[in-house]
Amino acid sequence: MNQSFFLDRASGWHALHPLTKLAVALAIAVTVFCVRWNYISVALFVFIILPIAVWAKIWREVLRTTFTVILPLAISLVLVQGFFYPGATDVIWQIGPFSLKREGLEFAFVTATRLMVIAGAGLLVVYATHPADLARALVQAGAPYSLAYIIVTAIQLLPEMQARADGILNAQQARGLETTGSLRVRIAAFVPLIAPLVYGALENVQERALALDARAFRAARPKTSWRELRDSQAQRVARVLLIIFSILVVLVSLQAALWQNSPLVLR
Repeated sequence: MNQSFFLDRASGWHALHPLTKLAVALAIAVTVFCVRWNYISVALFVFIILPIAVWAKIWREVLRTTFTVILPLAISLVLVQGFFYPGATDVIWQIGPFSLKREGLEFAFVTATRLMVIAGAGLLVVYATHPADLARALVQAGAPYSLAYIIVTAIQLLPEMQARADGILNAQQARGLETTGSLRVRIAAFVPLIAPLVYGALENVQERALALDARAFRAARPKTSWRELRDSQAQRVARVLLIIFSILVVLVSLQAALWQNSPLVLR
């Protein structure tokens, strides 16, 4: 059972060092928050994230997951910010006492597309990087082994919970419990799912703790790994350049904000 988001595909993006992929994601995230242009998020997603996803052969999964997560947030942002954005005066549409305002829609658009880019950049990393490789790369970069384990465990948490929930639902269906149908039936089927899901998660934590103790996780000596990461001088140079680029973007954005005497928020 695959209990991670990793999708094993034969691509050049998958073959890159995990730190290189993290550096690309960092540069994208910094750019989307620092560049003062309302359409920078759309440009980054269309011209950087999507081509990388196509190169990595994971574009379907990236698009599906990104829009599945972002679409409900975008709808709520449009409704809340469009009608109730503070200080907005340019009314586009009036319905009773409520008015849809241009400033609120612009803020909702910028926020939703930023979240879309952050989600897409993160998926490029987790879909194309094995959790063990990511942990190994973080340790090699100087991160504490415990921190690397926490990060990898957090990445694996959601797919593990999904797999456990699917198993519980299948068991309940085998016992005759209805889990499909109207909304009331689905809510009623969700209640018996909570207790075994929580108990199973607690049991999983205990099993992990025992396994870590058996493998001398707390030992002071350096840890070894059977997974070898392929790196190159070109990738190391690219990572340095990406980090320098991110720092420069932040500094330029801060300087522009100081000159204009305005906060770093796109309006």
